[in-house]
Amino acid sequence: MKVEFDKISDESRIWIYQSNDDFNESDIDTINKKSDVFVANWMAHNKELQASYKILNNRFLVIAVNEEFNPIGGCSIDYSLQLLKDISNTINKNLLDRLIVNYRTGSLIKSITLKDLKNNLKNGSISSETVIFNMTVSTKKELLNNFEIKLSSSWLSKFI
Repeated sequence: MKVEFDKISDESRIWIYQSNDDFNESDIDTINKKSDVFVANWMAHNKELQASYKILNNRFLVIAVNEEFNPIGGCSIDYSLQLLKDISNTINKNLLDRLIVNYRTGSLIKSITLKDLKNNLKNGSISSETVIFNMTVSTKKELLNNFEIKLSSSWLSKFI
């Protein structure tokens, strides 16, 4: 059962998928069409899930499930990964790459590999004060409050 993202519980479990490049209009249209159908029909153990999704900053796809409504299981999570693989293949962008870091530089969002992040920390083009997108948040409430954080406050601080 699809619920508007703004109305789903703040305690809802979320998964964030990122691109290393902004989504264009066609990408967004594809993501919306495929995600609408998916969340409207997503089930766990033959029970309807209260689910939603949202595209953030033209670069992130967030999928949410209110587990207070019905709990989600491993098979249902696997179905969501099939959706992401389908979207990634259709728009030709890898939304499952966990080895990239998206960060802010002024009003722009840029992407860097973990390997290049270490090098850029050494040469000073990225610092402990650089705002990164925290891919470890796991609830909508955390997303609203801790999605954009300083690199020094993230798990990546070990590279500083």
